[in-house]
Amino acid sequence: MVSRLARPRVLIPIAIVVVLVGMGVWMWARAGSSTGVSAEQARAAYGAGATGEAIPGGPRAGVWTYAATGDESVGLGPVDVERALPTQATVVVRPAAGGYWRTLVLSEEHVEASRFRVGPQGAYLVERVTTVTVAGFGRDDRQRLVPPPLVHPRGIAVGDTWREHYSLAEVTVDARVRVLRREVLRVEDTDVPTFLVETDAVITGPLPGTRVDRMWWSPDLQMPVRWTLAMDIHGIASRRTDAEAMMTGTGPE
Repeated sequence: MVSRLARPRVLIPIAIVVVLVGMGVWMWARAGSSTGVSAEQARAAYGAGATGEAIPGGPRAGVWTYAATGDESVGLGPVDVERALPTQATVVVRPAAGGYWRTLVLSEEHVEASRFRVGPQGAYLVERVTTVTVAGFGRDDRQRLVPPPLVHPRGIAVGDTWREHYSLAEVTVDARVRVLRREVLRVEDTDVPTFLVETDAVITGPLPGTRVDRMWWSPDLQMPVRWTLAMDIHGIASRRTDAEAMMTGTGPE
């Protein structure tokens, strides 16, 4: 009788271990995948105002769609998760006081929102909200840029160069920007003139690293027609992203 009563005390911990292992496998499977976000879902999640609404000094409001490729990894200590990005990305544009928000949605797990203030010289980046999650865990990293850099100056020309130097809380970014060349890109049945603008940034602070953005920038649309992003952040937490997005239409959906 004593041995029979003792058995449940052994079986209960084993059952708990089985459940925990099962949960761990399920979470690891989720961690290794990215979730696509449709234009309708992006609009519902991040708002866009009236589609096609003209924003003074900025792009038209709405959800712009892009064909996308790439992958990324997210790590914490020795644990590193690799995942491919969805084949569609969206950029949501909505008006804001004195400017606009431009939200890049690479996946449900990776969203980068930027708020711009528009002035006579162009668009200044004043605030950034980055969300990167793994298996549903993560947080919004909302930071103001001090001082706000002029990232989209008016009247750019091939050969222009400038520096962007700013802080986000404990992080400092020092970037060199170059306008490399003119290039005409085909979007649907339309030829869109662009400037290839490369931003090469060095990040220092608790999570140091580098980030290189290459934008085929359309002054007419005030939008990137093609956009490549290569980022490598390391430290206790790490993040690497290699992504490319190409506009699929010359206006928001």
